[in-house]
Amino acid sequence: MTRNGYTPFHHRWARGLRSRAYGGQRTRISNLVDVVRGPIVGHKPPPYAVVRQVYDRIAPHYAELYEGAGPLPHFYQTRLKLVSALLKRRQPAIVLDVGSGPGVIGDSLRSLGFRYVAADASVAMAHECRRRGGADTGRFSAAARAEALPFADAAFDAVTVLGVLEYMEAPESALTECRRVLRPDGTLVLSLLNRSSLYRLLTRVRQGREPDWDPIAAAQFTRSEAERALRSARFEVRSVAYYDMEVLPPAFAENHPSLAQRLAAMFERLPDAVLWWLGSAMLIEAFPV
Repeated sequence: MTRNGYTPFHHRWARGLRSRAYGGQRTRISNLVDVVRGPIVGHKPPPYAVVRQVYDRIAPHYAELYEGAGPLPHFYQTRLKLVSALLKRRQPAIVLDVGSGPGVIGDSLRSLGFRYVAADASVAMAHECRRRGGADTGRFSAAARAEALPFADAAFDAVTVLGVLEYMEAPESALTECRRVLRPDGTLVLSLLNRSSLYRLLTRVRQGREPDWDPIAAAQFTRSEAERALRSARFEVRSVAYYDMEVLPPAFAENHPSLAQRLAAMFERLPDAVLWWLGSAMLIEAFPV
């Protein structure tokens, strides 16, 4: 269940799947996954069964979110580039992708020489990830919850958790499991929605006015909240990068996706340490201590 994209997403069931459109029109997959920007921190996360049902249903089309132009593909593509650039600094080894979804990041990591292991609580997502890998013997997929990973201690050189913790009832348990399966010199790569960003503030305002806008609530995190959770699981933060620089109000961005994408790309060329308040999400690199 790779979550949160251009907005952590959620799902209004749409009228059909797949007609690609431009100029502000939604694709049918966008209608299906509709919202992708999180609700309010502190809300009780949706029940596991509900989250799994959603992702089981959209699994065959989920990879489409990485394709094409517009804010949502830009969110995913930017995160994918950041993760690949970060892990490229390591010697090719074995990576566990927790909440992998269809395993799109596995394509990039395999091209860098990494062996790729995917784990997702959605059985349909795990199946789609396995289908995507085909006969590649350097890829493996398992249906497994992040809170109870079926792997040995210290089995992986890197663990990625991208847009996943926002939907978990016990994120602390998931981080503790990631710490258990990571080797002492390993790297954890975690992406979270940036609660402190202007865009997330505007989404919370919208959520208050339209409670049904995001049917599956995703938590948002400040940097300090994220660092506190990681310390609790015995991780030390090495770096934090902010991305998806959203400068347009959510409703306007949805109706003008090409403009929103161009503006985000322009601001992402500037130092993110200065523009942390524009980044709708953050990518955190941490190591076990």
